[in-house]
Amino acid sequence: MAAREIHVVIVGGSWAGVTAAHELMHLAQISYPRLMITLVEQRTHYFHKTGMIRGLVDNRYAEQMFIPYARVFNGSANHRFVCARLRHVHENFIEVDGGGRLFYDYLILATGTEYASLPVTQSSTAEECKLLYNVMKEVIELASSILFVGGGAVGIGLCGEIAEMYPQKSITLVHARDKLLNDDLSNNFAHTTEARLRKMGVNLVLGETVVAQAPSVYSSMSSLNSNARAALFQQHRAWQVRPQEMTTKSGRRIVCDLAIWTTGSRPNTDYLKTLPGGDLVDSDTGRILVRASLQLADMRYPHIFAIGDVNSLPLAEKYASSAINQAKHAVAGIRLLIDECYDFRKKISPTTAAESALCARIPSYLAPHKRQQTVTVALGKHDEVSSSLFARFHSWARGTKRGRRYMIDKAQKMLNY
Repeated sequence: MAAREIHVVIVGGSWAGVTAAHELMHLAQISYPRLMITLVEQRTHYFHKTGMIRGLVDNRYAEQMFIPYARVFNGSANHRFVCARLRHVHENFIEVDGGGRLFYDYLILATGTEYASLPVTQSSTAEECKLLYNVMKEVIELASSILFVGGGAVGIGLCGEIAEMYPQKSITLVHARDKLLNDDLSNNFAHTTEARLRKMGVNLVLGETVVAQAPSVYSSMSSLNSNARAALFQQHRAWQVRPQEMTTKSGRRIVCDLAIWTTGSRPNTDYLKTLPGGDLVDSDTGRILVRASLQLADMRYPHIFAIGDVNSLPLAEKYASSAINQAKHAVAGIRLLIDECYDFRKKISPTTAAESALCARIPSYLAPHKRQQTVTVALGKHDEVSSSLFARFHSWARGTKRGRRYMIDKAQKMLNY
C-alpha cells in the first residue's frame, strides 16, 4: 500500500474517462486511501453521443441524453469534478481555461473525438447542447431530400433512423470506399448492411467522393426560433435546408436540400504541443501515439496514458466496449506503477524514469483482446446488423434490438442515476 498521497487526473468524461474514475475509486477504497482523483471535462453534463442518432428522431429518448456529473464520485471528499477545457499538458501538471493548473502523478487522456459537422457534439453547456440538438432535429424534419456523405457507423445509423421515421423522404448515402464501414469488418457484414439499407429505401452511392457544392443563397428555415437559427448559422452553415447540388469526383451530380457530412471524426490534440517530444501524435489521423500498454509512445512519459477514441489503436478499438476495456487496462497499469514505488515527482532523468516504469511490466492491452470485437450497427428501432452470431441470438432471444436504447441505461448507471 502506498503511504504517500497520489493524484490521478483524468481528462474526458465519456465512457473511457468515467470508467477509469470508477476503477480508481475502487482502488482507493481497497488499497490506496490517499489516492485522489480529479475528473476534468469541458461540458457541464454528460451528453450520450452513443445514442445521438436515436435522439434526433425520438423526443422522449432525447430527454434522457443529458446527464449531470454531480454524482460521478458519489459525494466522496477525496475526489472532485472540474468543469474546464484542457489547454496544455506538461510533464507533471496540466493547464485549463483561465490559466488554472492541476498537478498530477498520473494522467489519463480520454478526450475523445468530435464530428465538426455535427454541431451538438461541440457544445459545452446543457442549454447550448439542447438548443443545437433541437435545431438539428427541426432541420431534419423540414428536409425532403437528405444526402449523407460518409458511410461509417454514424452515417449508417442516421440513415437507418431517418429512413424508418420518415419513409417519405429521399435519402442518399455516398461513401468513398466500395463497401460501407471500414476495412476491419468483413465483406459479409458490409454487404448485409448495404442490403438492409436499400430495403429501407436508401440510395447508396459507393466508391465516390463528394468534391464540390454548387452555391445557393435560398433558405427555408423561417419556422425555426430566431435565436436557434442564429446560433446554428453562425457555427455550422451546412445545416440549412436549401436546394443544393453536390458533385462527386467522377462528375456525378446529386441534388438534395440538406447535406450532412459524417465522414469521420478527428481528435483535438493541440494540448500536447507544450509537452516536449518528437512523435506524440500521428500526423495523418491526429491521434495520440501509444504503446501496447496504452502509455504514450514517447518513453519519457510512462505516467501518461491515452485511452478511447483519442489514441492510435486500430479502428476496431473505437467502440464503447473497447473504451471501457482500455480504461480498466490503464488503471491496472497505474496500479502496477504505484506498487513499484515509482515516484514521478522525484527529479530523475528520463532514462531512469523509463527503466523504472518498465520494471512494472505493464502487459499489452491488445494481447488479451485479440478476439474480434462485436460490432452492432442499429438501423432504426427494429433492425440491426451484428458481426457476432451470439449477439444476434441474444437480440432474438430477448426480443430487443440495440437501436431501442443505445446503451442509455448503462450510461445512467455509470453516472449513478
